[in-house]
Amino acid sequence: MDSHLPDGPDRSALWIGRWTDPAHRVLRSIDSDDTAWIGPGESLGQTFTAPGRFTAVGVDLVCEGDPRGRLELRDGSGAVLASAVIEVGGFRWDRFAHYLELAEPGEPGEHRVELTVDRGGVGWRTRRRPVETVADDGVSPLPVDGVALRDGSVEPGVRAIGVDTVPAPNPVFHTEFDVPEGAREARLTAVGLGYGVFRLNGREVTEDVLEPAQTDYDRTVLHRTYEVALRSGRNTLTAELGRGFYAARGANTWGWNLAPWHREPVLLAHLEYLDADGVRHVVASGPDWQVAAGPTTEDLLYTGETVDARTELRWEPAVVVAPPGGRLREAVAPPVRRAEVLAAQRETIVGDVTVHDFGTILAGRLRCAVRGEPGAEVVVRYAERLAEDGTARTDNVLAAGPSQVDRYVLGSGAVSWEPQFSYKGFRYASVQVRGNAVVSDVRAVRLATAVAEAGSFVCEDETLSWIDAATARTFRNNLHGVPTDTPVYEKNGWTADAHLVTEAVLHHFDLKDSLVKWLDDHVDARDETGMVPMIVPTPGWGREPDPAWSASMVLIPWNLYWEYGDRAVLERYADPIRGYTDRLLELSVGGAWRGDSWGDWLSPGHWHAPEGPEPTATMMLYRVATRTADICQVLGWNGDAERYRDAGRTIAAAYHAKFFDEASASYRSPSAGYRQSMNVLPLAFGAVPTYVAGAVGAGLVDHVEYRSRGHLDCGAVAAKHLLPVLADVGRADLAITVATRPDRPGWGIWQRLGMETLMESWDADARSHNHYFLGAASAWLQQRVGGLRPTSPGWRTFDIAPVHDDRVTWADIRHTTPHGHAGVVWRRDEDTWDFEVEVPEGSVATVRLPGQPPSRLPAGRHGISRPATPGRDR
Repeated sequence: MDSHLPDGPDRSALWIGRWTDPAHRVLRSIDSDDTAWIGPGESLGQTFTAPGRFTAVGVDLVCEGDPRGRLELRDGSGAVLASAVIEVGGFRWDRFAHYLELAEPGEPGEHRVELTVDRGGVGWRTRRRPVETVADDGVSPLPVDGVALRDGSVEPGVRAIGVDTVPAPNPVFHTEFDVPEGAREARLTAVGLGYGVFRLNGREVTEDVLEPAQTDYDRTVLHRTYEVALRSGRNTLTAELGRGFYAARGANTWGWNLAPWHREPVLLAHLEYLDADGVRHVVASGPDWQVAAGPTTEDLLYTGETVDARTELRWEPAVVVAPPGGRLREAVAPPVRRAEVLAAQRETIVGDVTVHDFGTILAGRLRCAVRGEPGAEVVVRYAERLAEDGTARTDNVLAAGPSQVDRYVLGSGAVSWEPQFSYKGFRYASVQVRGNAVVSDVRAVRLATAVAEAGSFVCEDETLSWIDAATARTFRNNLHGVPTDTPVYEKNGWTADAHLVTEAVLHHFDLKDSLVKWLDDHVDARDETGMVPMIVPTPGWGREPDPAWSASMVLIPWNLYWEYGDRAVLERYADPIRGYTDRLLELSVGGAWRGDSWGDWLSPGHWHAPEGPEPTATMMLYRVATRTADICQVLGWNGDAERYRDAGRTIAAAYHAKFFDEASASYRSPSAGYRQSMNVLPLAFGAVPTYVAGAVGAGLVDHVEYRSRGHLDCGAVAAKHLLPVLADVGRADLAITVATRPDRPGWGIWQRLGMETLMESWDADARSHNHYFLGAASAWLQQRVGGLRPTSPGWRTFDIAPVHDDRVTWADIRHTTPHGHAGVVWRRDEDTWDFEVEVPEGSVATVRLPGQPPSRLPAGRHGISRPATPGRDR
C-alpha cells in the first residue's frame, strides 16, 4: 500500500446514525452531586414519564451498615408493577447495581419508583443542580422528566435513575458508488459501534467478528483497515451494526446499559482506492448514505439476538452525529475469529426441544440450516449444564430477562443462520421450533481470539497435565476483546482474574498485544486520582479501591517484561503504575489496608474469606509496592525504587504486628483462627521476618498435611501461590499431593467429572464451569514439574530444574521465547535422569538437579544424562 494513503479515516468521513424514536431510547439521569438519605420508616421516590414500553428500571443506591429495604415500581394508578428487597448480600453495592425487572413490558406514561427502608440507612444518589438542555440528536439517551420525592412530598433534584425501554432494531447502513476500470489498492477503514459487520457487494470484507474490541468509548475507539476487492461499475457497501457494550441494552447489575458513552449504534466508514491513473478516490460515510431498521430486531447484551428475516429494509437518509468521546486508534491486538466448527456428540429430544451436546464447554454460538414457512420461529438456548428436565437453561440473577437465548423468525427460502453480534458460553444448546419449519446441520461455532500458541506441557501425572491444559482452554474461552471472567454470566474484565493467571497463560499463548491493549484500557479507566477500577473497561461500576484486584495495573506489565524482555512495556505504563501505587499507599492506614476488598475470594465453602478482606488486601498492597520498586529499579529510578521498598517494609511490619501469633508462630485471624492464605501470601512475597520464616513455613506444612489432609483451603489469590510456597519450604511432594487430590477442594475432582475447563469455585454448586482464575497455579507446574523456568527477562537465561518425585518420572515442556524455541523432554528411573534440551540462540540454560552441581548449556540441542540421586524434593 502506498505510504501516501492515510492510516485511518480522514475528515471527509462523518459519524452517522439512524434517527431513533424516543420511545425506543434509554431514559436516564446518571449524574449526581448529592445523596439523599433515609432511615427506617422513611421513603424516597422519583417519578418519570416513559416515552415507550419499558422492561426495567435501574437506580443508583448506597448504603450504611447492614440495611434492608424495598424498591417498588408503580404505574400512574398506584398499581405495583415490580418490586425487590434490597439488602447486603454476596455482592457489594455499587453504581446502578439495583434494578427492577418487569415480567411484561410496562406501558408508556407516568410511573414512580419508591424506596423504603426497614433497617439501617440507604442513600439514593441525586442531582440537585439543573441539567443543561441539549438538542436531541436522534441517537442519545433522553433526560428524565419527573420529580424527586421524599416521604411523598416533592423536593428539588432528580434521582439517579435509568429506564430501559424496548430497544429499536439494529440499523443497517448502505451506499452505492461507481468504480472505473483498473481500480487498485482498495481498502476499507471502518468502525461500527458497538459492533460492525461490513459487506462489499454482498460479501463480508473480513473474517473478524465482534469488532471492534470493547473499550472505554469516551477515551478510545478502535478501528481496523481491510484490503478489499472492487469491481468495475456499480458497487454496494453495507454496514450492519450490533450493540455490544457501546449501545448495550437489557438491565444488569453493572449498568452497562447506562454507561456514560451510551448511544444508539453509530458508524464511521472510509473506503478508498486508486484508479488506473493513480488518482485517489474516497467513499466516506455521511448524510448521503442510507439507513434502515435491520432484521436484528433485538440485541441484548446478556440475552442474545432476535432476527426477523421477514424484515423489509425501508431506506431513509442517515443522520450525522457527533463523534464518540474517545480518540480513534488503529487496533493492533489480534481479532476474534471463528476458530472451530463442532458437530454435536449427542442429541436428545425432550418434548418439542432437541438438546445438542457438543461434549466440551466453549465460547461461541450456534449455526444451523433453517427452512420452512414465513413466520415460523427457531429458539436456541445455551447452557453449560442441563436443567433437571434435561433441557439447556441458564438463569442469570445479575441481568434482566432470559439469559443466552437467540431467536430466528423465518422469511422466505432456506438459509444458514448464525447470530452476528454476540457469543455465549455453553456445552449444550437446545433448539425449539415454533411453527412449520425444519432445522438441520446444527453446529457449534467456537469464537476465539487469534493468538499464536506459544507452549505446551504434559507429564506422567494425568491430573497435573489436565490442570495446565484446562487453564489454557478456559482462558482462551474468555479472551474476547478483554480477558473476561465468564462468557455466560458477566463478560467483564475482572482485574484479579487476569493478573493471577497471566504468568501461567503466557506459557501457552503470545498475549503481548492482547494484554497491552487491555493495559491501555486500564489507563483509560483510571479516575482522577489514578485509581484503577475492579473491572476494566467499566461503565462506572467497581471504582472502589482494592489492591487485591486492580493490582493488574502493576503486575501484568511486570509479567510482560519478564516474558518478553521488553523494557518499553514498563516505560509505557510507568506513570500510571506509580500513580496507582501512590494512591493505594495514600489510602492505607499505617501500612495496613482497612478499606473494602474482595480478599481471598471464594475460599472453599465461602464467598468472602472467613478471615475478612484485610489480610489478603494488605499483602497484595505489599506486592504492589515491592513490584513497583522492581519496575522503578529496571528503569533506573533508584530513588523511587527505595521509596516503594520502604513502603513495603512498613506494610510488612504492619501485617506482622497485627496478625502474627507468637505462641503458634503463625499468622492468624482473631475470629477465624489459622488460615492458609494468611500464611501463604507473606511467605510467597518474602514479607515474613527471617527469624520466624522457618516456623511459619513449617506451620503451613503441618496445616496442609494434617489438618486439611492434603487439601488446599484458600481462595483464588492464595491458590496461585500455595504450591510454589510449599516447594520453597522443601515440600514439593506435598505441593504435588495438593494438586492431585481427586476430591474437593481441588482440581482433581473436575478432571474426574470429565470436564475440560475450570470451575469458578471449589464447591459443587459453583456457578460457572468456564472460569480460569483457579488455574493460576499452572505456572508452578510448568516451571517446577515441567522444569522450565526463566531466570532473567526475555528468557536470556533459564533453568531446567524438574521436580524429583516418584509420581512424576517424565515430562515434556516446550515454549517459544523471544529468541526461539526452548524445551526439555526428561525421564528419570532409579539410576538416571535423561534430558533432551533445546536452547535458542541468544540464551543460556542451566540444569539444576537435587544434590548435584549446576551445569550450563549453550544454544543448541543437547542430549544429556545425569545420575538420579536418592531423595525427593522435600
